[in-house]
Amino acid sequence: MKKLVKICMFTMLVLALSTALFANGQQDKPVRELPPGPAYDSAIQPADSGQVSPIQKSETPIRIAVLGLENNPFWIPVREGAIAAGKELADYNATIDWIVPVGDSHTADVFGSAIDAAIAQEYDAIATIAGDSGIIPYVERAVAAGIPVATFNVETDEPSSRLFFVGADLYRQGLAAGKAVADHYKSKGISNPKIAVMTGFFSVEGHELRRKGFEESLMKEIPGAVIVGRVETLDKDDNGYQLASDFIVSNPDLNGFYSAAGGSVGCAKAVEDNKLGGKVDVFCYDFMDQVMEYVKKGVIVGTIGQQPFAQGHDPAVRLFNYLVAGEVPEAGRMLTQSDFVTKENMSQFGDW
Repeated sequence: MKKLVKICMFTMLVLALSTALFANGQQDKPVRELPPGPAYDSAIQPADSGQVSPIQKSETPIRIAVLGLENNPFWIPVREGAIAAGKELADYNATIDWIVPVGDSHTADVFGSAIDAAIAQEYDAIATIAGDSGIIPYVERAVAAGIPVATFNVETDEPSSRLFFVGADLYRQGLAAGKAVADHYKSKGISNPKIAVMTGFFSVEGHELRRKGFEESLMKEIPGAVIVGRVETLDKDDNGYQLASDFIVSNPDLNGFYSAAGGSVGCAKAVEDNKLGGKVDVFCYDFMDQVMEYVKKGVIVGTIGQQPFAQGHDPAVRLFNYLVAGEVPEAGRMLTQSDFVTKENMSQFGDW
């Protein structure tokens, strides 16, 4: 408890200092002259995704803050990516700090405060999750201070001055999932599957892009499909388990679950515990070990990846290259791979 109080007091002190600096114009750090970034909506899937390398050593020390989460197993490889980037860049006179803001959610109030704290601490660049449009004023403030910002995992539909984004095209992932689910039930001769939809947060734009893309595609491909309910798990497996259990009890003719974000492992466990594997199917995202165990068992019928390691690794290295060598990313949206993995093809994607 004392430790938490100290952390909160430190955060408040940093924010107070930040506010004073902004208000009085007393920032001593010179604003860098950097080349303009790529068009916001331009997009490519880079060949070096997850393997970006630093270009040259910096003459002066560089500090980059990577603002992430650790509220479910998905973030483990993201954190590993950021740590790996830090090890690589240590020889190039750079330090990468993986920072989890107090608050445990994607929202702008949590990450906005963390961005302001990073500005006050004079980081040279910031990589952050951008869960909703409320984050934009904080991004603009950093950029105005000469601190380039990259986003990863999720970002806003509304443009900002961020340099680039690393992550999946979440709307297209939703479309792909909807078609995969429709094809699955068509192959089983089910024309009116009853599906429960689970997402992380309705307020996170990326989660909503997946959910809306999924429902749009599902209804287009199999018009008789029925969405029996939509709930948010807050990205927690415990919540996913309880919500899935509730759906199973209240919908004895349920055919499947679509999980758009965190909570998928809990959902799959509820299906297994109710001995409904093969009868109630789970479709979700990501290749964490816990997910792949349920793919092996056939409880999770299909899962779509998004290269979480690259999401932690690449923003830091690309920001470093931009600062040191003026290298501008090829596109505003550096998209990660979105492979669809099933029990039948999982051996092609790793040793699970």
